[in-house]
Amino acid sequence: MKNIKVCFLFISICFSVNAQKFTEKDVSIFSKNMSSNFGNAVADYDLDGDLDIFIVAYNSFDKETPSTWSRLLENRGGWFEDVTEKSGFSNQHSNADKTDLKLGANWGDYNNDGYPDLLLSHQNGTQLYKNTGKSTFIDVTSKSKIIPCTEKCSSTGGLWWDFDNDGDLDLYLLYLDSDNRLLINNGDETFTEVEGALNLNDSGRTWSCLPIDANHDGWIDMYVVNDFGLSRFYINQEGKSFAEATNEYNLTNTGCGMGSDIGDYNNDGYFDIYVTNIAETKSNPLFMGTPEGPFINKTDNEGVGNGHYGWGTRFIDADNDGDQDIYVVNGDNDLIYKNVFFKNLKKENKIGYQEWTNESGANGTANGMGAEVFDFDNDGYQDILVSNVNSFPYLYRNESGNPNSWLQVNLKGLSVNYNAFGAKLTAYTNNESFHRLNHGATIMGQSIKPLHFGLGIVEKIDSLMITWPNGKEEKVYNIDKNQKITVVESQGMTEGRIYEMPTENEEEKVEEIQPETEKSSLFVTPNPSSEYTDFKINNISADSFLEIDVFSISGTRICHIYKESIPQGEWVERWQINESILSSGLYLYRIHVKNKTWTGKLVINH
Repeated sequence: MKNIKVCFLFISICFSVNAQKFTEKDVSIFSKNMSSNFGNAVADYDLDGDLDIFIVAYNSFDKETPSTWSRLLENRGGWFEDVTEKSGFSNQHSNADKTDLKLGANWGDYNNDGYPDLLLSHQNGTQLYKNTGKSTFIDVTSKSKIIPCTEKCSSTGGLWWDFDNDGDLDLYLLYLDSDNRLLINNGDETFTEVEGALNLNDSGRTWSCLPIDANHDGWIDMYVVNDFGLSRFYINQEGKSFAEATNEYNLTNTGCGMGSDIGDYNNDGYFDIYVTNIAETKSNPLFMGTPEGPFINKTDNEGVGNGHYGWGTRFIDADNDGDQDIYVVNGDNDLIYKNVFFKNLKKENKIGYQEWTNESGANGTANGMGAEVFDFDNDGYQDILVSNVNSFPYLYRNESGNPNSWLQVNLKGLSVNYNAFGAKLTAYTNNESFHRLNHGATIMGQSIKPLHFGLGIVEKIDSLMITWPNGKEEKVYNIDKNQKITVVESQGMTEGRIYEMPTENEEEKVEEIQPETEKSSLFVTPNPSSEYTDFKINNISADSFLEIDVFSISGTRICHIYKESIPQGEWVERWQINESILSSGLYLYRIHVKNKTWTGKLVINH
């Protein structure tokens, strides 16, 4: 059944510019049941194409107190359903006197079956939940031979990583009041703890850590971010041991370390590290990577030192212009600060970052703890999730609304770990290159999510280089922009669109490589047009929403259409062109239906 709707353009919206990048999304589950939280992490646990959320409730679990429930929230195409109980998390950790606290959540596919598993960390223990592949989880902590700590301990989280390059994920456990631990994956769904943790038994109250190959030898090194005492950097000795090399690599951070992340803020191909400190007297360091290995502290040069009482942090290309911004959440008891947004000015041909906290709109004042950046609504723009210890979480929707291009890449390993943690990606386009490291790690969390590239104004990605964790290189050529693709080790791009030059004066048809049951097509006709343009979408799945944006070539959004629910089958949305408002010329459109996005050009010719 064909449905036709007409959208008339009014002067009141024709020349509106979206000045604020983020708006807080009203998530009823957050505001009703979640008032004190620490870590958070995202993954597509049910493999339906969108990213789901796990948020850790800080206080000891009490079945009758909703705010003490850590929660699994299933993404249902941009809105969330609480599936905590039916997925197997109805009996959460607590001790007899209800004094223990819960801290971290880390997604990782420890058995390489394609389904994300979940590690939960808290005072006095760690729990591993196996994904059954049927949207449920079972506690396999004892079966996997993860032995609880024998003395009082508070675990802030764990890092999934393949430090020995054998193709499965090992586990590094972080603690506040005992030595960190290293467990080797045996490949049979069990782990063996290494005495002394191969010299990674750091005891400096670790809040986060980062896996990074700083000396470019193919073995993943480790930066351990500590609260009390020095943060420490360890060089991987070919998977046999680790050697402390903090001073040699100029990664000194003298205490109060909390959150951390890896990015490439200057697009030079060498990965950089940003660390937050929970102290006004200590700057947040930005360490720039170099070809030789040792880092250079660029905090003062780049202007990103003042993040107040910093906790969670992420690199984020909020406007998809091709350089990475920085987001910091902060707060401590009675100290009230806004979360900080640092805008990267490289693409504006300026030096350093500019604090853009108020302009960003992601400037909440609750005491922030965990922070994650991900595209929850599959529109190509990165959104922000913040856990707060004294308030419900924030979910900030990115409202950039500009025509900058983007690419999101899912990786699937065959001989390497399934989600290819440790892989390096480089996207080449218009004589530029953009670099990402696949690790997912942050404070009190680790996520499995697509690697996101903001690309600026480009027509296509000339090539994408994947360096898999085992060092093998694979290249995919001529990729269309503005899509989520999947690359399988040794098989190339298995889901996604190859770029094809559109034929002039011909209706534009764009198709995605997907299973036949999910394949949808977009037709834009007539194009060029003088009176109206129809956006026709075939094979719409059930429970879909529709969002259409039209932009001028300068990036001004001139039309926004949103339908919360459209029928299954075929839909036609007619855009009526008002000649008195819009002049002849080139325009850009972006169409988003459930987990599919199309972009392209419109020509108006009066």
